[in-house]
Amino acid sequence: MGAITPKEYSVSGLRSFFRLLSALALAGLAVPLFAQTYPIEGYISALRPPASYFVDGRRFDVTSETSFGVMGQDYTTAASPLRQALRVGAYVQVAGLSTDPFAPVKATTVLVHDDWNSKIGGTGVITRIVSTDPEIFEADGYLIRIIASTDVDFLGGIGSFADVSANTWLHFSGKWGKDGAVNAAKVQFISAKPTQFKAVKNLEIATVKTRSAGANHNSMTTAAKGTPAMQADGATLEQDEQIKIGLGRWHTLPAEQPLQQRVHRIGMALVPAYQRAMGDDNPSKIHFRFFAVDDKRLRGADCLLDGAILVSTQMVERLSKDDQLAAVIADGIACNLQRQNARMVIAMRKDLGIDIALDVAGAFVPGLGLVAMGPGSFTSREEEVMAEERLRMALALMSGAGFDPWQAPEAWRLVEPKKLPANPASLPYPDTSCYQLAILNLQYMRK
Repeated sequence: MGAITPKEYSVSGLRSFFRLLSALALAGLAVPLFAQTYPIEGYISALRPPASYFVDGRRFDVTSETSFGVMGQDYTTAASPLRQALRVGAYVQVAGLSTDPFAPVKATTVLVHDDWNSKIGGTGVITRIVSTDPEIFEADGYLIRIIASTDVDFLGGIGSFADVSANTWLHFSGKWGKDGAVNAAKVQFISAKPTQFKAVKNLEIATVKTRSAGANHNSMTTAAKGTPAMQADGATLEQDEQIKIGLGRWHTLPAEQPLQQRVHRIGMALVPAYQRAMGDDNPSKIHFRFFAVDDKRLRGADCLLDGAILVSTQMVERLSKDDQLAAVIADGIACNLQRQNARMVIAMRKDLGIDIALDVAGAFVPGLGLVAMGPGSFTSREEEVMAEERLRMALALMSGAGFDPWQAPEAWRLVEPKKLPANPASLPYPDTSCYQLAILNLQYMRK
């Protein structure tokens, strides 16, 4: 799960930059206000041709004198081909001058993160075997290829590639190949060994409660519609209801058959084939259910417990394309898979004595905050790593189900604002979209 992001390569550079500014200030040599130096770091979120770019809402302009280089390296030049690498989704560190903190920054130096030479590592369940000659596996949102030099290890009863299947665990490290797959330097294949967990009611296993739309008293509530999956699915409703899952709040569940059936159809198409093939008594089985609810505050997929996923009718109205709605629903599916994975890793660590649990530190439970599944607790960096993993997994789920993963960044751009402008194409891309664009340009190159 441990994605290595550009920030790890640029923090030291920024610290050095700020130390320089502090030294200049102490020496009485601070840059005058009419020519302040501004550091900018982050994903490029919007373009203004021919030579203007936006990072975190701040515009910087590139000129013929702007020098380009790679993060972590000392050499820069105005003639660098990196000048052509600036696009939405590229991660950059910019130094420049501006006469006004709100005016565009004239970029003096632009450092671009070198994605192709970054080390990638993590742990995840194999969701799909892409190829057996050569061996290519989909896990953790990546395509991972075994090459001649890969150090391969089999653990937990697995003896060879013939024993590897979907739902097998893969611990890996490597670098991107030019075709979008990760060339693995080292891999460990680990049997899942699913375990029945003693679950806390409403925390680990959610009770699904429903009542008629006009009800406002618990005496009118039924909890009969819980699991398995289809018994509480919005696609079967004949009249409006209210629904409450676990310790969440009541939501109105409209009996709009085309709407509910669309959400259900897209959701079930995105569920990995290995999950759909599992028996209901398999501990690794997640009973996915999909609901469209009336909730203007919900602008993403609400990943509830035990496979229940909510999307708002207001959000669905913004996403006219099935591919775009699939992007949001896939994020909810990835969240459920992530929670399941976290529990399995802790069990494997205990049973097999292998120290991979730090890659899967915990899981996010909406409304309850971050719940650690093992020793230690979340930090903001761990939360960011898990968010990135869900975004990668969502792209993989979309691609595997036949949806266009390139629509995912567009979906998050439409979902992000509280109110859409008259021209949605003018919206900048949020970081969610930018990260997915970076992965798309590495793994899902357009033909």
